[in-house]
Amino acid sequence: MSSLPPSQHFPLWCEKAHAPDDPPEARYHEQILADFPAIIGTQADMEQPPVPDADGLIVRRIRHFDSPSTWVAIEPAETGENGLLVHEDAAILLHDALSAVTRELG
Repeated sequence: MSSLPPSQHFPLWCEKAHAPDDPPEARYHEQILADFPAIIGTQADMEQPPVPDADGLIVRRIRHFDSPSTWVAIEPAETGENGLLVHEDAAILLHDALSAVTRELG
């Protein structure tokens, strides 16, 4: 890690291994914060729910080396496709909304 430029040292929360010769698409910091089962569907699925097996979803924090912004991704653990990406500021609003819903559940 010491061979990375000072501006590219990873934050304390980063769990991703870095190498000086990483290709540009691999130059980001990452931390997986949660891994849980969920069914990915559409609003129509709530009216006529499918009965598929739940897939794993992960919540991870991401920041590219050259960016001051940190993002939160909620995406399928296996593919990483079709996920929800929110800026860290919006993640606070999402957290507040989810907290309100879960408080109401009892």
